[in-house]
Amino acid sequence: MRPSHPHILLTDDDAGGLPTIAALRAAIGRPGPRRRLWQTILAEAETVLHAAPITPYDPMPGRAAEDVRRGNRDYVIVNAAGQRIVGAALAALLTEDRRYVDCALRQMACLFDATKWEEWQDIFHRQRFDLDADLRTGQLSRDLSLAWDWMYPMLSGDERDWVVRGIDRCGIQPYLLAVAADAWWLQAMNNWTTVIVGGLGMGGMALGTDHPQSAQLVELSRDVMLAYMDHYGPEGEFNENPSYANSSFLPVLYFSALRFHDGERNMPAPIAALRQHAYWCLYATAPPGQLVSFGDGGPAYPALTSFVPAVAAATADPVLQWFYLQHCEPPRFPVWELLGLDGDLQPEAPTPASLPLGRAYDAHSALISSRTSWDPRTTACVVFSKAGHGGIHHTHPDAGQIEIHGHAQRLIVDLGSVPYPAEQHHQYYHFSSAGHNQLTIGGRGQIWQRDGSRRARRTAAAFDNDRGAWWRIDLTALHENAAEVTRTVVHLHPGIVVVVDRARLQVAESCRLRWHPATEPEWAGPGSFAVVHGAARVDAWIGGADGRPLPLVGGRHQYQAPFDRDRMDNPLPQRREPYVDAVMDGLQICFVSLFAVTPTAAAAAGGAWERRQDRWVWGDVWVAITADELHVTGSAISWTVPLTNSDPRLSDIDEVP
Repeated sequence: MRPSHPHILLTDDDAGGLPTIAALRAAIGRPGPRRRLWQTILAEAETVLHAAPITPYDPMPGRAAEDVRRGNRDYVIVNAAGQRIVGAALAALLTEDRRYVDCALRQMACLFDATKWEEWQDIFHRQRFDLDADLRTGQLSRDLSLAWDWMYPMLSGDERDWVVRGIDRCGIQPYLLAVAADAWWLQAMNNWTTVIVGGLGMGGMALGTDHPQSAQLVELSRDVMLAYMDHYGPEGEFNENPSYANSSFLPVLYFSALRFHDGERNMPAPIAALRQHAYWCLYATAPPGQLVSFGDGGPAYPALTSFVPAVAAATADPVLQWFYLQHCEPPRFPVWELLGLDGDLQPEAPTPASLPLGRAYDAHSALISSRTSWDPRTTACVVFSKAGHGGIHHTHPDAGQIEIHGHAQRLIVDLGSVPYPAEQHHQYYHFSSAGHNQLTIGGRGQIWQRDGSRRARRTAAAFDNDRGAWWRIDLTALHENAAEVTRTVVHLHPGIVVVVDRARLQVAESCRLRWHPATEPEWAGPGSFAVVHGAARVDAWIGGADGRPLPLVGGRHQYQAPFDRDRMDNPLPQRREPYVDAVMDGLQICFVSLFAVTPTAAAAAGGAWERRQDRWVWGDVWVAITADELHVTGSAISWTVPLTNSDPRLSDIDEVP
């Protein structure tokens, strides 16, 4: 039976129990978050109403010069074109104003023009994989098909046929050729799978009987997308690096569309199943809404919330509604967020009683997170660490990595990454061990294997809302010439962080410990430095377990030719991030790193770290280390933790509700 249109994500049929156009019109007419999102969408649609269509040769924030010169179909330009079309289509649907249809059709005509858009594929992806479809094929096929469905009542018969033919030529047939060639992304179970297979599946749902292969597209996608859901960890961990978890909006969008296609009244189970993943994203976020920077993805990456409103709605979870509303401005995908948001669900801020301040995850990159409060704008200290292996897609050889935030500022940082190199990633400092806060042995970086056969593991952890947290990571498998390598971390509330790196080697070698401060360090005496970043400061001391400070050497990173260009031959930005090195030689190595985080204005209260008898002192805090134990003590709270791996049992971890 020929479906009525629109019929995907919105419908005119109020008898089917699915979200309707009338209900959305009513929601955006009332004050609240849905109205604000709608105003954003409508304002943008009005701004570009008479604008020239977007082409791959247009400069845009975030685009590199060589991509513009060559007309590359990169993410930035494709996303802009797609969002212009879906925004105009939704504006047309809700206002019944034909002007928005004309705007969308002009952009579609440009996309169908091979002299402007040679193909719906990134130039580098074509060169690298030699397939007929890639991420851009999935993005544009999805966006144009859904827009066509929404605009259907306002299109003439000729316009409908013309759009379907264009999507078929530029998206569907190239995709089916790649499928016939057994494209790797059919089985990869990463963001390529959800964008391409899920995107063409949604295209098939939207086009329905107006395209003869729609059913094939839907059925190709159904099992693959269900299988993809199994690749989240058992507690919601993402199987790529954190910033790429923003692609979780894709399975949410897909299963939302499938609900309409299948005529299901109830919220799809796969959307509700992402509740734990949404909490994983919450634990990976530091005030004022910055994602931990592990792996590919820029520093100060915004919190991952685009998929959260739909998950909050599916599970009636007020904390997730709070998480989204705290960090939704500016919206990254306003149309999808508007359609997923339940504007009547009241947000509820988490408290330490309802949601533990610290958490350790075990699957994939094995995120560890500890903070002093759930205040979304500022808190005294947040510590992130990574205990998993480095072989996951878009991750780096950075097991044991640490970030320290305080008072809404990054202090000890992960550098993130820059636009991708074509090959030999290890030659670029941001990818290698040289660009991470970690121990290296004999000048060698961590062993990095995609299959995870060599990986780190968390051997202990404990979290306490009053005291803070501690954990230990065994890194032995990632180093040559190592009998044992461990990193033990203590976070004592509010802002004391102690890191002990120990290595027992088979042959004596030189070991280097590197830290990356957010700004140029201020040298403060033997083994000491301070980092001042806006309203926050950290005072640091680096030395041995015997209390002797180590000579510190500062430097700045720089890409060296020929490894100073990205895969499109754009010169990489020379960010010249600072680092601090300490070196120790021997068979038994023990580095002690002490950090005290304070507001900049209160820095004088603690002063620099001092060594007094057998301990280090900072204000009313003291730290002592013995052969087997680490003691970190404040005025009323303390941690005493073992430094060995002799007890393999893991401490109990409070689960997210």
